[in-house]
This record gives sequence, C-alpha cells and structure tokens, in this order.
Amino acid sequence: MPEGLDIDRKNVLNGTISPHAQHLVVSSGRSDWTSKIEDEKDTAPWGRFTAEVKGLLGRGGDFHDPYHNDVMVSTSSFTPLELADQESSVNTTSLSSAPEQKTVDAVLFPAFRQFRGLTLDSKADTARKFVKSWFLPEEGKLNPVYKDLSESERRAKTRDPAPATSLESRPVEAPTILICSHGQRDSRCGILGPLLHAEFTSYINERKPVDKGMQLEAKLGAFLTGSSSASDKTIDVNIGMISHIGGHKWAGNVIMYIPPTFQLPSRRPHPLAGLGIWYGRVEPRHVGGIVEQTLFQGKVIQDLFRGGLGQDGETLRL
Repeated sequence: MPEGLDIDRKNVLNGTISPHAQHLVVSSGRSDWTSKIEDEKDTAPWGRFTAEVKGLLGRGGDFHDPYHNDVMVSTSSFTPLELADQESSVNTTSLSSAPEQKTVDAVLFPAFRQFRGLTLDSKADTARKFVKSWFLPEEGKLNPVYKDLSESERRAKTRDPAPATSLESRPVEAPTILICSHGQRDSRCGILGPLLHAEFTSYINERKPVDKGMQLEAKLGAFLTGSSSASDKTIDVNIGMISHIGGHKWAGNVIMYIPPTFQLPSRRPHPLAGLGIWYGRVEPRHVGGIVEQTLFQGKVIQDLFRGGLGQDGETLRL
C-alpha cells in the first residue's frame, strides 16, 4: 500500500458497516470516478441521475429527512443496459463513434429490484418519482417528531407507491458481488478493488461443478437479473466494482447480496437469502473461502465481517 495508507488490521470489524437501510447501485460502465460521484453530473446520464437522487435526499433537498437517512448511493462498473443492447444489435467494428446513452439503469437492495430505462427528461421527473416511491418512510413509519404536521405535510414526507408503476423493474435472482474500487477517493480500494474483481471472476469461472452439478458463471458486462430456478444448472453471479461505501482503511471491501429466492445446491433455502453481507480486509487469498463458505454454505466469515443488511433494511451484526 502507499506510504501512510496502511490497512487497519487491529480494530474490530464487526459493526463498522456504513449506516443505511437501502443501497442504490447505478450502472456506469466505469471502475473509478471522481472523489464525489455526484460531481459526475456533467459526465454522462448516469452521473446526472446519481446527482439528482443525492440532491433530492441530501441536506437542502426536497425530500431530506434527518430522521430517515437510509439510502446509500453507489455507481458501478456494470455496463448500462441501453449501451449493452446497442452493442449487441450492431456490428461495432463499423461504428464511427460509441453508442450514446439516453437512459439510466440501477439496482436497489435489499428490495432486489433492477430498474431500467430511467429517463432524464425534466418533464418525466423520473428521479423524483423514483425517490418518492421507493426511498421515503412508508405510511405509518414516519418519525414521531412529525406527529403535529398536517395530513398533507405528512403525505409529502411519506412514500407513495403509485409513481412506481411507471418505472420498469424486475426482480433480481442472481447473487451479486460488489467490490469497492474507488481509487480517486482512496488508493487502497483503487489498488485492491480491481485485483479482487479479477480474482472473484477467475475463481467463479474456473470452479468445478461439484455441488449437484451446479456451475457458476461470472457476469461482468451489464447487470443481469439471473435465475435460480431448479431446472437451471448454471448460476449467474454479477460481479462489479463500485464507488465509496465507507471504510477505506479496511480495504478490500466486498458486499455479497444473496437474493430472497436463492437456494443452496441441495435445494434447501439459503440461510442468508435476502441479505447483504459486508466483508472487509479481503485479500485475493480469501476469495475462494468467501465463495465456498458464504455463497455455497450460507456461513458468515467472522474475521472479515463488517456487518450486514437485512430484508427490512435493518443493520446486522454478530
């Protein structure tokens, strides 16, 4: 590691997860970003969308609520679906320029929903609809400090599922591994992130199908929802690099999201189904153990565990 940027190997990892109840992951097709991802607003549509969401929820934003700080927003290396579709439908060798991205796609955990075709048209007001229908407190869960507000004021601060009907989404059934690679924020993750990404990819693709014939396949381009049906013997695993999630001193930082529908190779329910598991101090030598112990056996590796995210957005600790 660079001088003065050592990995913290002394302090306890358990409980160091960044406080949040939801994690929004926006596809960018890049593995590094400016220090603050919202500063990418003039770089690409995904940057503008990210900035709009963070602006609506942040201090001074229309939906800012100091008693409901529950959303972590990340950008990811997954290829935007619109660009992936364009590239697969044309002969890229004949293109004089790269495809132009006009819409945005993202994945929300622990809802395990993928959203695509999110527009940036000011008339559509997509970012506002997205925040209003997914990120605000549900009715009846508004902080008691607002008990004296009028009914209309309370409605303005609570979730309205109606706008969600205009957003295209589908459930995520593929396990997802996210690795912080935000080098412009801190070089420790910038160094370890790509190394771990390559190691997870290599291990998963080379793993022999020893468990009930199940074969893993790493997905590195566009984020795929996947399938965990009993008849499918190939398990798609999304592997992506993401922006800052907190705790660079515990690099490498890895999050594994296990879908609610995911099963063990024996077809029994997965013990960690619907959860997000955060690991820190991950090195390439740990990758095989994480895949075998956590993904295939549903066990948490205590020495690496920073915390977790429950199905209802609760923080998990040992």
